Amino acid sequence: MKIYRGSILDTTRPKQPNERDGVPYYFVSKQAFQEDATSGKFVEWGEYQKHLYGTSFGEIRRVIQRGRTCVLTLKPQSIPVLRNSDLMPYVIFIAPTSLERLKMSKQRQGINGNVKEDELKAIVAEAKKAEEQFGHYFDKVIVNYDLEQSFHELRLVIHRLESEPQWVPSVWLKSTNSVSNNLHQ
Repeated sequence: MKIYRGSILDTTRPKQPNERDGVPYYFVSKQAFQEDATSGKFVEWGEYQKHLYGTSFGEIRRVIQRGRTCVLTLKPQSIPVLRNSDLMPYVIFIAPTSLERLKMSKQRQGINGNVKEDELKAIVAEAKKAEEQFGHYFDKVIVNYDLEQSFHELRLVIHRLESEPQWVPSVWLKSTNSVSNNLHQ
């Protein structure tokens, strides 16, 4: 059984013939999506190719209710929304290495021609900005010097989270009953 799972996004995109609700998206009307966005039911949401997509708190709770760890890739500005919710997330930031090491890494992976230096500079600059603005929300920062080593470190961190006691803010302990109740909604 898989213990890690991403969330299924809500979308206003029309369902394709080979798709069904919940695989790979929850298909909703634009009006319903906008109402959910207005009422704060999404950790984050946005528009892509004229359709709305969003990660809902309800879907994260469904993953947790099934006994799985929900793994999300969020825009940095969405982290405070998640962190200030009742879900008690552990936030791991995967930071790029220096520009020079990033270039060498891409060359070793054989994708040097596909990635422009301006794109690599943007990756490093965006990561630095994210750490400056949102670093206080990060529980762990893993610098991606080497993909295999970073993946190993990530798995080690997750294993420790699952097997060792962790420090948590005291307000989380006070809200444990409300979290348990909210998970069952």
